[in-house]
Amino acid sequence: MHSAINYKLRCATCQGGGRVTVTEEDRTYQRARTREQKNQRLDGILDATRSILDEGSYHDVTLSAIAERVGCSRANLSHYVGSKEEILLLLYIRSLREILEAMKGIDPGSLDVSSITGLEAASDALAAMLASHRDFGRLGALLTSIIETNVRLECLVECKREIIGMMADGSSLLVERGLFDELADSTRFLMDLSDYVAGLYPATHPLPIQRAACKETGYPILSYEESLRDFLTVQLVGYKVLKEKRDDS
Repeated sequence: MHSAINYKLRCATCQGGGRVTVTEEDRTYQRARTREQKNQRLDGILDATRSILDEGSYHDVTLSAIAERVGCSRANLSHYVGSKEEILLLLYIRSLREILEAMKGIDPGSLDVSSITGLEAASDALAAMLASHRDFGRLGALLTSIIETNVRLECLVECKREIIGMMADGSSLLVERGLFDELADSTRFLMDLSDYVAGLYPATHPLPIQRAACKETGYPILSYEESLRDFLTVQLVGYKVLKEKRDDS
């Protein structure tokens, strides 16, 4: 079990206080007692939150809406999470975990990094994979300005530690796959990618009023996946050129 989820389970007893009206629905929901069952419940909360996001937007995500989707009261939900932002933070962590697993599945033999064409192909594969994990972009766009401002320090620290660990694993994996020769370059690449996606996702997924204004004025709306591909290509080619220059100096 991952540390961020373990943290949530350890801190479940810290949520709220006072007397709570227990419904029949709550009694059914509270039957989870083992660590595995509790982990499954938290996964269900994250799944419900993701489905609400898929159907609407961040503003549609409320503790009441999540509780209704899961099938429990809001008070019972508080045994697992402290705020909707903590749920979104855990959902973001889960998306990073899924991306890391997807990266592990990339066939090293399919990556030819000896040429620009090969690097472009690698960028295509990475862009398609990243675009398929929507939470990386849509929650990354809210991470520093909204999500991380309404969570407890202990939760944020635990999640940051897990991000650092996944960043290290991802950096090592990119070196193993031959995309980078140095861990420092690979790590910087992943950090720049996260920052770029945080700004790119909202620009390529405008709200209805923004989309209407773009249509009326002819303002371009870029493709998320194509923009990712172009960014990745420029970055990979740029690091390759920099390495060659360092080797020649």
